[in-house]
Amino acid sequence: MQASLAKSAPLLEDTDGPAKGYETDAGYVRKFASTMDDSATGVDTVKQWTPRFEGWNLVPMAGVPIVGLMFVDRLNTIADTWRDSAGILSEVLRTDSGKIDKAADNYVAAARASTAE
Repeated sequence: MQASLAKSAPLLEDTDGPAKGYETDAGYVRKFASTMDDSATGVDTVKQWTPRFEGWNLVPMAGVPIVGLMFVDRLNTIADTWRDSAGILSEVLRTDSGKIDKAADNYVAAARASTAE
């Protein structure tokens, strides 16, 4: 199916308009890569706002038994795990968005080379 698309689709400039062909397809791929990068920024924001109980915000729990402090430790462990996971996810999204953008460049270059006379 790819071969039939390669022969039937005309080679047009990379635009955001209603143009059709390889260049437009590469534009969609680039938009997807941009969305992945924006998602990485969102994950980083959520990661930085993940609540964690520290000494200053434990004051209201001064009369809480030791079992309550174990609960706080459990919440901190979960928050730390989320932060680590969010860091990995945002790194993967940023890295892969760059790879997808590069793939779009390669796709366009290959399309241009196949139509060169």
